[in-house]
Amino acid sequence: MQGYNVHGFALLTMGESWHNNHHAFPESARLGLRRGEWDMGWLALKFFERAGLVWNLRTPATLPERRERVPLTDSSSVP
Repeated sequence: MQGYNVHGFALLTMGESWHNNHHAFPESARLGLRRGEWDMGWLALKFFERAGLVWNLRTPATLPERRERVPLTDSSSVP
């Protein structure tokens, strides 16, 4: 399944507009994966983690590899 990142709405949606990133790494707590992909939800989760209210946050770096995932060569060409 393919989703699309919707630039320009990341701050308003707390990072949920990085929908393609969610489809690539559905178990990840972090949706903004590249420079410039603002993810306020991730910042909030990190704050709660420091406060001891959240733990075991998973990111693409800590998830097992998904062999079926095929990276796009140029994500800017995706509508």
